Amino acid sequence: MRYVFLRVLLGFMVLGTQRVGAAQHNGALSITDQWLQGLSGALLTYYSGSVISNNSSLTTLRLCRNGRYSYEIEGSWSVPGQAGGASANRIMGRWEIREIGGQVMLYYRTDAGEQAVVPLYLQNNGRVNIGGTAFAIQQGGAGC
Repeated sequence: MRYVFLRVLLGFMVLGTQRVGAAQHNGALSITDQWLQGLSGALLTYYSGSVISNNSSLTTLRLCRNGRYSYEIEGSWSVPGQAGGASANRIMGRWEIREIGGQVMLYYRTDAGEQAVVPLYLQNNGRVNIGGTAFAIQQGGAGC
């Protein structure tokens, strides 16, 4: 089963409100460098579940400081008194932050050669949205 790579939720407030493409002064970090600094070494998590249908999934993304990543999704389901099941999938590869047309993007390439670029932005509630999904972040929690 294939999973779309980055459906991720971050919750960090490192980036402030600097506009993408804004001029840099006094040696300040570029917006892409700020994102890279905020995401490097981070553990990102996203949980979804439903009591009604008895299913859930946990997605974790480990963004290593060396440019590698590990994306894992675990899911389970059950029908009370009937059946249940679980599955897990892991994708690994390389990641980087890019600015394309004034938009900050997360670029990734899987070890299998698949690649994509997805939009990345800070939501008003302090979460980071990657590719349309908001993820929670634990900086330094990647363990790699």
